[in-house]
Amino acid sequence: MEFKIGKNALEKTLSSVVRIIPPKSTYTVLQNVILEAKEKQLSVEATDLDIFIKKVVPADIKETGKVLIPGKKILEITRESSATDIGFKLKELNLQISAGNAHFNIPSLDYQEFPEVPTFPEKKWFDMKLGEAHEMMTSTIFMVAKDISRRPMNGVLIQVKDGALKFVTTDGARLALNKKEKKESPGELIVAPKLFDLIGFDSPEETLEVFAEERMMGLRFLDTTVIARLIEGPYPNYEGVIPKSFVGNCTIEKDILDGALKRVSLVSSPHIKNVKFDFDSGGIVLSASSPDIGEAKEEIPGIYDGEKLGIWFNASYIIEILRHINTNDVVMQLTSQSTAALLCPKADENILYLLMPLRIEGWE
Repeated sequence: MEFKIGKNALEKTLSSVVRIIPPKSTYTVLQNVILEAKEKQLSVEATDLDIFIKKVVPADIKETGKVLIPGKKILEITRESSATDIGFKLKELNLQISAGNAHFNIPSLDYQEFPEVPTFPEKKWFDMKLGEAHEMMTSTIFMVAKDISRRPMNGVLIQVKDGALKFVTTDGARLALNKKEKKESPGELIVAPKLFDLIGFDSPEETLEVFAEERMMGLRFLDTTVIARLIEGPYPNYEGVIPKSFVGNCTIEKDILDGALKRVSLVSSPHIKNVKFDFDSGGIVLSASSPDIGEAKEEIPGIYDGEKLGIWFNASYIIEILRHINTNDVVMQLTSQSTAALLCPKADENILYLLMPLRIEGWE
């Protein structure tokens, strides 16, 4: 195997692929990537056994071949190179690298030691723009549960139902839903969040193709192919917990609410960041207190219609939600002091966040 490739193109490709390399693994072969030179292009493959990724990039191929080589080390060499082009030549089981005046000789492994790549799913499910996928992912993925014992909730539910494509995540205390109109065959699957780290969103108008079968998901976009094992369900019945009727609706300017929450929560419990919302027709009052720190209260403007209510929320949860809302105003829809509330961008019915109130003993 012998080829020459542009430094910038190789660095970009390797940077994307090595993200899947596990930081620690007793299966040391996973620290390696496959480089295969053929047909005027170089392909780079890596896996963590749950996800397999392959990217291709144009290269000047002098001799075809295949090698298994430490992925992060090759990236480091490429990144530190000052040469415009980098040459690679496989001699026996050593990969010789020439980058300007710098030369490296890196031991390689037999590529047959690389784990077997699953068959790419045959059935195409739907496609969408990369920009749409990025928006749906970023608005929901931050609510994926971190508790490994709740396996389905450790993933993102991707569902097509009732003429809509839906991304859903929940950690048990919160839920995020983003939906787009999509008239494809109904279905659902659960994927690991790390899958989205491998999708390049630099070209938002390009197409992302999604393939699916019983236990596998396949993605194709630009120069990349990804195969991912699915997380086994079932996913919680999220539709059953989304309230349909409300006793109060409040519209608040996002930046005003964000700033007030950050100030008032300075005196709240550092563990749960409990802030009380008092809603009435005159506006909204935020308050918090803790024995060791003190008290704080701030009144903020807002339009409220409904019953007078006092509800405790985790301020950190709301601040994080606000960070993912792109409208100037947000709408809070309330059910009671102890049941789920909805927080949504104003005039956008496709995104909603469900939030459970805190149960604080001894409050009125």
